[in-house]
Amino acid sequence: MEGQFQVKWIYLVITILIVALILWRVIRSIVSGKSCCGTGGRVPAKVHARHDRRSDYPYCYILNVEGMVCSACVRNVENTLNRIDGLWAKADLAKKELTVLSKVPRDKKFFVDAYEDSTYTITGFKEVRNIEES
Repeated sequence: MEGQFQVKWIYLVITILIVALILWRVIRSIVSGKSCCGTGGRVPAKVHARHDRRSDYPYCYILNVEGMVCSACVRNVENTLNRIDGLWAKADLAKKELTVLSKVPRDKKFFVDAYEDSTYTITGFKEVRNIEES
């Protein structure tokens, strides 16, 4: 009986520590004004690709992106590639996917390197031959 009491006590302490850690992170986020992606809950301004016609981009890629959890994250992910001449990017938060149109062929390493200094990770890469397939 004493052993069961000790196990319950250990579970209680672990639960209290987990709840305290969660509360500390929430309070810290509120006080610092930061959201999950460091934008303070504000969605950054959209960076538009230099060319709007999809037909200008013969190459299409579908990337799986880990780390997107809010609309500000989506905008950050899109903006990273839309700043690069010759790319057009559109993210889907629900699917954790990024559709990228490119004027020149690209490989997975190019996209992985583009997000190297961010909180986002490219976990999948698929080249789509035809824009209509995406």
